[in-house]
Amino acid sequence: MRLAGRSVRSSAVALAWIPLFVLLAGCSGVDASTKLPRDPYYDPDAAVEGGTTVGTDDTGDPITSTGDAGTLPVPDIESIAWRTGVDIGTGVAMKDTGNPVGTSLFVAYGGFNVSLAATEAWASALYKATLQAKGVRYIWAVQGPAQSDYAGLEIGNTKLGATMLPLVTLTTKFILVAAHSSGSYVAHELLNQLANGKDPQNLTQGKIIYFNLDGGSQGPSATTGLSVGTVGRLKKAYFVSPIANGTEGFNTATMQSLGSTYAGSGGFFTVDSSAAGCAAGNKDCVHISLVTTKPHNPAGAADPTADYADYAGRSVTTAYIDMKAVEAGLAL
Repeated sequence: MRLAGRSVRSSAVALAWIPLFVLLAGCSGVDASTKLPRDPYYDPDAAVEGGTTVGTDDTGDPITSTGDAGTLPVPDIESIAWRTGVDIGTGVAMKDTGNPVGTSLFVAYGGFNVSLAATEAWASALYKATLQAKGVRYIWAVQGPAQSDYAGLEIGNTKLGATMLPLVTLTTKFILVAAHSSGSYVAHELLNQLANGKDPQNLTQGKIIYFNLDGGSQGPSATTGLSVGTVGRLKKAYFVSPIANGTEGFNTATMQSLGSTYAGSGGFFTVDSSAAGCAAGNKDCVHISLVTTKPHNPAGAADPTADYADYAGRSVTTAYIDMKAVEAGLAL
């Protein structure tokens, strides 16, 4: 498996609020005729006294959920079925978690040949570990490309974008996109589509925070690379390399190059994966350490199913999100 010249593994009240909403929609660049979805859970003005604690923010203060009619339930993400099919997109799954503390969005792109089920598990693990407390409500999981350079362009990013846009409202704080390894090429396709006509009202402009996790720069298609125009409409773009006891990920040079090119948007940084237990020189293990804190095969090849989907006795990696949460505005 090759990536960018290197070997890659998988790796309000009643009617009084209506004129105000129309006014706000006009001021925000949203067409007032556009019907945006009503959010039955999120109330930014709700009192928190007596609420249910769902996590802590970046300062360590508890995040609670409650509503005017009393405490709101915190839905169990595992009890909510993933939606798939032609309306969602090939290789794509999504769900509304019903999170009562926010309306932000998250898209997880798996690496080369990683199954949709495995990427769903990764997305769910990230949600439970850190994104629920940061106000993410809607999540998408995208399977890895069938070829390491995503030459087939087989993923339904157009449908993904179409399901995303109606959910981007005045209360949407951010759209987080994390792409591991070859999944970066697939993520670039979505970012380019949104920048070039698929988001005519610019609902996503200035809201997307992108993490390229030891991934690529430019695939064989012009649609799978990045450009100044595409990155310029993002809120932040980060290019992340793991390092463990001197051993780097497969694509450190690519991440450094992209980080230098787009330094003003976020740039390059490293994550210390020394605690992952990788054998000296095992780039496979270090590469997958951006997904799991304890790879299943520290002395050999990464396991694209277990490392993405099995977190028994280990945790999903959140370090790259934690390190940039305040800078990127990911905190509530």
